[in-house]
Amino acid sequence: MAVQGPLTGVRILDVSQAHAGPYGTQILADMGAEVIKIESHLGDLLRMGPPWHGGNPQLGYYALALNRNKRSLVLDWETKVGKEAFYELVKKSDVVFDNFRAGAMQRSGLDFETLSKLNPRIICTSICGYGVTGPYAEYSSMDDIAQAISGMASLCGEEGGPPIRSGAAVSDISAGIYAAFGTVIALYEREHTGKGRQVNVNLLDASMSLIANHFQAFFISGEVPKPQGSRHPLTALLGFFKTKDSYMAIGPSWPRIARVVDREWMIDDPRFNNIFALTANKKEMEYELETALAEANTEDWVELMRAQDCACGPVNTLDKVIEDPQVIHNKTVVHMEHPQYGKVRAIDCPIKIVDAVTGSYTPTPLVGEHTEEVLKEVIGYTDEQIEALKKGQEEHQQELVDKRVRKMM
Repeated sequence: MAVQGPLTGVRILDVSQAHAGPYGTQILADMGAEVIKIESHLGDLLRMGPPWHGGNPQLGYYALALNRNKRSLVLDWETKVGKEAFYELVKKSDVVFDNFRAGAMQRSGLDFETLSKLNPRIICTSICGYGVTGPYAEYSSMDDIAQAISGMASLCGEEGGPPIRSGAAVSDISAGIYAAFGTVIALYEREHTGKGRQVNVNLLDASMSLIANHFQAFFISGEVPKPQGSRHPLTALLGFFKTKDSYMAIGPSWPRIARVVDREWMIDDPRFNNIFALTANKKEMEYELETALAEANTEDWVELMRAQDCACGPVNTLDKVIEDPQVIHNKTVVHMEHPQYGKVRAIDCPIKIVDAVTGSYTPTPLVGEHTEEVLKEVIGYTDEQIEALKKGQEEHQQELVDKRVRKMM
């Protein structure tokens, strides 16, 4: 049985690709929404990432991570028959979700103003790089660019070193989350008004919202924050520290931690005996802590500190994370059965609505895997109509190929 949840009954036409959009629609799919992933014959831009275990190149790790619980429909709306089919799907759907450049949907005749005439209840959710208007509106963007322009990259790394990109695609992911949240808000509003809504999210705003505390500090002090490094710039005993064999994260737990590391003399030392003194003498305190931590391994320190209710944890690599007892208990890693490739693992949606989601997750579909199924089931197309659609799209693809060939000659 497919996933059933709070959003069961909501149909989403997902024309997004790459990271931000598919991440947002996957959240909605995990909550029970029917998500129809509309793709070109080549598929999503990131389908061609490194394939899983040398398997089908349509199932690169990006595709597997971002497109579960969806059905795939190949549809070329640049053709007359393709656009007609898309419009018919809009009439039977609740949401159209995209992440193209500002103006792209309008140029294709798929903007909110056009679609709302076909279906006044339709919600159009769009993610773009910088905003739907303004000097950057039509510039291309991506996660790393948004991290840079938003100021986020300037906060990563060590002081005096180069800016560092986040290991997570935080701009894309946050934009996807906000877009999913905005979609749910619009769906809720529609229950009261009966009318659809345009929802706009951009990577720049989403990225800036994640560092609102740093902007607030700048607004108050006028001082530009420096790279944050591996330690909190203000709070003592907050950050990553080296042990005998690796690194661990430690949070403020004074004075308990002094007892754990056998530095009880520090508790009454005037340099460390209150929060203000700790902050003023942060480097001296951290030197003493590092010296002590070098005497034992991370695993041992974590056990000792947790016994004294000190906030701490190992800096895990991914292979260690999936073996963590809390991660196992939370069932954060989900297992799916792919019809061609067997068992597939993925990271579950972190939203847990108690006893609301049932059924089994389905893995990422192949490109166009559900084309006929969706067209027949949702808009009642006949075999003849489907064949005409496919023929029109194939002819258009050949026209595009011929144009490219002529340009090269």
